[in-house]
Amino acid sequence: MTKFCIPFLFIFASVLVATAREPITVDRVDFNSTRDNWVQVEIQLKCNGNSLPEARDRRFVENIKVKIYLTYELKNAEAEFDFYTSEVEIVIMEQGDDNNVYFYLPGLIVERDKLSKTNPDYYFVDIYINDVLQPQQDSARSSRLSSEVALSMKTKAEAEGDKNAHILMPVYYAPVQYLGQIEDLPVFLRRDVRE
Repeated sequence: MTKFCIPFLFIFASVLVATAREPITVDRVDFNSTRDNWVQVEIQLKCNGNSLPEARDRRFVENIKVKIYLTYELKNAEAEFDFYTSEVEIVIMEQGDDNNVYFYLPGLIVERDKLSKTNPDYYFVDIYINDVLQPQQDSARSSRLSSEVALSMKTKAEAEGDKNAHILMPVYYAPVQYLGQIEDLPVFLRRDVRE
């Protein structure tokens, strides 16, 4: 009897783990320097299928929003930060898809704000599906940020980020000569062309 229970429990546990995963996970976030000191942010996403009750098909996740928050500590002031945020909307991803989303910070902004390194001091990524914020993922934020501190920084970024609004840009706004290496783009929803 025990010989039959162990494989059954293993299969049952595997199913539970698979269904516990978020529909979209952030595999990693990378920062690269491209031509003329432009900063490229690469967010690698994985689609794990759709476990939401309203899903049209369990293999597809639709209406995905990816929002990035970058925080750089100002060098000329103590405990002050500059915030850069941007977001994209993805039309659809299929289970098993690995897609990359890219954002760019212009080199002249890096010079203006005296950002001495490619990586920000802190970052985090929010994932929304059907306008519902998904649980924060460890791989979607700086290792030095707890989820509580990330929430605090998000609130501060939204309150103080107006001076840098729209400076951090999605891949489809960046000039082609600064893109660097890009691959595995998802299908974006561009609302700016519809308004």
